Amino acid sequence: MGTTVSTIVISYDIDTQHSQVKDKMKELGYSESFSFNGQTKVYYLPNTTLWHSNKSSDAAINDLKSVCKSLNVTIDKALAVLAKEFVAI
Repeated sequence: MGTTVSTIVISYDIDTQHSQVKDKMKELGYSESFSFNGQTKVYYLPNTTLWHSNKSSDAAINDLKSVCKSLNVTIDKALAVLAKEFVAI
């Protein structure tokens, strides 16, 4: 069970409407990019990967399910994990 609320990353594969799903997720507070404190460089995540600063992994999966259901999109697979510490290039 992923009930801890923190920074999460969600990655997913869907069958259609990639831009529409991403836009709806962004309306729920998810982001496709980030920058480290004090740095100007912006890091963009892969196309179907987003992050949120205050969600549980369960809530992230439920958000994705709800968005996809509203758009009649099939989820092939999805993964949501806590991401308190990470490295990017």
